[in-house]
Amino acid sequence: MCDSTITTTSRKGGEAMKLQRIFSVYTLVTISVFIFLSVLCSNEAWADKSDYDIGKLIAGTYLLTEDDGGGSRIATITADGNWFGIHSYQSGNKFSNQQGVWKKRGDREITARTLNFSSLKDGVGSSLFSFTVKFNKTCRLVNGKFSGKLFPPGVDPLDPLAVPIRTFSNTFTGKRLIVNDN
Repeated sequence: MCDSTITTTSRKGGEAMKLQRIFSVYTLVTISVFIFLSVLCSNEAWADKSDYDIGKLIAGTYLLTEDDGGGSRIATITADGNWFGIHSYQSGNKFSNQQGVWKKRGDREITARTLNFSSLKDGVGSSLFSFTVKFNKTCRLVNGKFSGKLFPPGVDPLDPLAVPIRTFSNTFTGKRLIVNDN
């Protein structure tokens, strides 16, 4: 009887030790994975948080006046990284509104990329624009520059090897549209 009691206790003690080791390993692995993911996600979250913080400050609609008589543009910038624009010359020149995305570039500065469609003699082409926009301290006044490329029908404007049929660039100044209390 004594031998069987010792054997049973040894088995139970061995199983308990084995379970305890497995639990320790799983706990260590789980904590390590959690720490790794926390560090990994915190870097991404800070990058997104940086864009989100400036996004809250700059979100709004702006009237951008191009230099050299290039017309005017109404641009709406959203807090979550989108850009919507319309140009004063677009109906006469037969091109669509612009839509795109923006990202923080520096202190009170963003870069944006937008696309639009253009009606050409041989079909519908597209344009790809790149904007750099600098905001003053109140985010009510802006200045910047843009460049663009016009592509023929059937050409992917996002293909870095695509050859444009025309390029253009300009600088601009602008004001934010605000609601007056009058």
